[in-house]
Amino acid sequence: MRRVIVAIVVAAWALLAPPGPRTGGAAEIKMRFAGNLPAANSNSKAMEVFKQEVAKLSGGHVTVDTFPGMQLGGAKENVDMTKSGSLEATYVGVAFLTGFVSRLNLLNLPFAWKDRQTAFKILDGPIGKELEGDLNRAGFKLLGFWENGWRHITNSKRPIRTPEDLRGIKIRVQPAEVYLKTFRAFGANPTPMDIKEVYSALQQGVIDAQENPFANIFNLKFYEVQKYLTVAGYTYDLMGAAMNKRFYDALPPDQQRAVDAAARAATEFQRKQAEADDAVALENLKKAGMTVNVLTPQELAPFQERVKGLYKEFEKDLGKDLIDRFLAANR
Repeated sequence: MRRVIVAIVVAAWALLAPPGPRTGGAAEIKMRFAGNLPAANSNSKAMEVFKQEVAKLSGGHVTVDTFPGMQLGGAKENVDMTKSGSLEATYVGVAFLTGFVSRLNLLNLPFAWKDRQTAFKILDGPIGKELEGDLNRAGFKLLGFWENGWRHITNSKRPIRTPEDLRGIKIRVQPAEVYLKTFRAFGANPTPMDIKEVYSALQQGVIDAQENPFANIFNLKFYEVQKYLTVAGYTYDLMGAAMNKRFYDALPPDQQRAVDAAARAATEFQRKQAEADDAVALENLKKAGMTVNVLTPQELAPFQERVKGLYKEFEKDLGKDLIDRFLAANR
């Protein structure tokens, strides 16, 4: 029933609020920015930085209302609303944008990323610009690639030390082919699911496991319904902070510059805050009583072996040249 209600609301907004600046007066433009993680998450805090910077840089002519914590629906709903223009901006895991830009699957290839610093260089460099162009053509103005973080596995059954330990485990993954294929290769039974449904699905036993960065596991209180945490870091996940491009293109040039500068400030803040939050969240999960095991390089090797073929498999969709350049940049 809730999905039906949200769908009706989305449709109504799309009709009543077509893309383009919404004005609250002769010189004021209003926009809404929504996210699906709690207010305490670094991505939600970055929305507030964006809000403050836009107000300052536009001389108060552009105002932003922020909606963290799934107030305007889940990740898929927020992406669809931003695409249609019934919502001006959102941040979501890039997996939720792969339905519009399939080449974003590149960013979640397993065991591809070297480290955070390398990731930022790639995202802010030529490869990131290519993907930004793809998003533009799909109707999104990229505000920045924000960090979601290294993804780890939690479950209610047993510690995960080998791929065999995942056999028969029903695990929630983000709705992108790269995640489904990765966990099938690991031997698990993956199912795509919006983040808004995960806690109740774990609580009711619909799924046994999920995978997320430390901060999400803590902020979304998955430790209440999961006992085991396996520190695997099998991929480094990004958030796409994106605006409806028609809305952006309709802004006056000076206000576009304000949005661009505010987006850079929010991106810089978010990346620093996310790294700081990561270590704190792990300690909080230990204090909450989770049983934590950290996979050693030797223990990770069998997982890496199982997904070797995925790079070749994604060449048709992503392009061999793009994958080769991405992997070379991570060496």
